[in-house]
Amino acid sequence: MDNEHKKLEHFTATILSDANERSRKILEALEKARKARLAAAEKEIRVRNEREIEAGIAKVKSSTGRLVSQQMMENKRELFAKRGEVARRIAADVRGKLEDWVQTDAYHSWLQEQLAAALEQLPQGSQGVTVYCREQDQQYLAQALQGCARPHQVESSQLIELGGLRLECPGSHMAVDCTLDSSFGDLREHIAEYIGLRLE
Repeated sequence: MDNEHKKLEHFTATILSDANERSRKILEALEKARKARLAAAEKEIRVRNEREIEAGIAKVKSSTGRLVSQQMMENKRELFAKRGEVARRIAADVRGKLEDWVQTDAYHSWLQEQLAAALEQLPQGSQGVTVYCREQDQQYLAQALQGCARPHQVESSQLIELGGLRLECPGSHMAVDCTLDSSFGDLREHIAEYIGLRLE
């Protein structure tokens, strides 16, 4: 009887030991799986946070870049406007002085010199010429052309506002521009280039 009882105790002990071993292995596997899931979750959270931080930084950089670009464009427009105003003031001042100058005798002397220089540029021949000028300069230029051997006529042109003359010789296919309007237009281009308007 004692022998049977010992066998039963040994059998029971063996079964309990095996059960305990299995339980230990199951618990270890569960703990390992839990740690793996926890590590994966932490990694996922870390990656997500890093992405969110990077996205936030990129957003801030983009926003800052737009603000800087807008400010630079605004500064550029303001500078361009100021330069344009300076150019207009200079041009207006020069035009005013020209308008005063064409009322003087010096202008008439200059006009006669320009007429003589323009006629000298024409080839030899008897081709007729037409001189275009302001209406108020017609009489003066007509008198200046009295000694000209070529057929000639003097006509007013609305395209000439400041003064000077434009000589055309259709027979020679030539035209000589001595108008103050053209010179003033060139001067405005030089003013704009000098103060940087053409470099924007």
